[in-house]
Amino acid sequence: MYTALDGLDLMALVRSVPCPVLCVRGRRAQPPTPGMEWFEELTAAYAKGLDRDLAAARAERDSLTVEDIDATHAMLLEEPEEIAALVLAFTGTL
Repeated sequence: MYTALDGLDLMALVRSVPCPVLCVRGRRAQPPTPGMEWFEELTAAYAKGLDRDLAAARAERDSLTVEDIDATHAMLLEEPEEIAALVLAFTGTL
C-alpha cells in the first residue's frame, strides 16, 4: 500500500476529476501520543503544505469546495451529522 501511495499525487488527482469535488478537512490535531512527540510537528507541517496545495488547486478549479470542521482525522466518527450536512448542502447545489 505504501508503495502505491508514494506515487500518488493527490492534488493532480483532485484537479483531474471532471465533476465538482468536496474536500472536508478535520482541522483539530490528533491527541498527543506518548513517545511520539515529533508527530505533532510533522502533522502541523503537513497541514500547512495541504493548505498551500488546496489554495492552489482552488485557484485553478472553481468546482473544488473545501470545508474545514473542528475534528481530527477521525472526523466521520466524531462529527457524522456535520459531515452529512456538508455533503447534503454540497450535493444540493449540483
